[in-house]
Amino acid sequence: MDTSAPRTGVEAYLIGILERSERVSNYARSRGWRFVMTWAHRIAGGILVLYVLFHTCTLSALHEPAVFASKMELFHTFIFRFLGWVLAVPVIFHALNGTRLILYESFRVRKDPTMIRWAFVLGAIYVLTLGFFMFMGNQEVSPGFFWLIIAIASAISSTILYKRLRHTQNGILWKLQRVSGAFLLPLVSGHMFFMHLNHRAGHDVDTILARLSAPGMKALDFVFVSLVYFHAGYGLCTIIGDYVEDIRIRSGLRVLVIFVLGAFAYTGAKIILTV
Repeated sequence: MDTSAPRTGVEAYLIGILERSERVSNYARSRGWRFVMTWAHRIAGGILVLYVLFHTCTLSALHEPAVFASKMELFHTFIFRFLGWVLAVPVIFHALNGTRLILYESFRVRKDPTMIRWAFVLGAIYVLTLGFFMFMGNQEVSPGFFWLIIAIASAISSTILYKRLRHTQNGILWKLQRVSGAFLLPLVSGHMFFMHLNHRAGHDVDTILARLSAPGMKALDFVFVSLVYFHAGYGLCTIIGDYVEDIRIRSGLRVLVIFVLGAFAYTGAKIILTV
């Protein structure tokens, strides 16, 4: 981030908070704000990996509706609703910063300060809007229409990026990581939004089972789970490759990541296809 550029009031406030952290400010001075943003992106991604694992474990109870319903009663308490809202911060940061990186890498958009400002603004709007709807808790939307729009948006964004990347010299997995990110951008942010529009959408077992029984939703959720776990696994393996020098430890950690995430991906896919 170019901290010498003119800042908006909100940006100056946020940068001021970050600069009060000795560790963050030291990294910013020695390695630049892009380094800080990169690690913030990875930390947010790590938080989301943990959430996805937890979410998969929770959904596994759908085969026992009474057990699932009791869990949902716990998650409907204030503290869990608040944590659900707070989770929107790493979700939207990872999504929007990932978009910034894609624009930088693949579309040669080099206006980092402008893109970071837009990420802050759009992220704040998303988090505050989600908080409002969670507080209201009584909003309704047609699931079919909502997810159709989200699926179209995901298909368009990923197709545009795929056409941009398909003739480049990068590896297939590298390309798939970027394309999966473009596909997941509308899907993940839309998923969190939809689940908190009202209590039934994300917590009522009958409503969830009815939604998952639709063939279109099964297909979309299957793609969702597959891409989420691939995206997470590739990201974790990249971090391991960047910071673990011993080749045996690096290989072992990568195998462990692939095994664990593969097992959870299988569990998630099985839930979708069998409930």
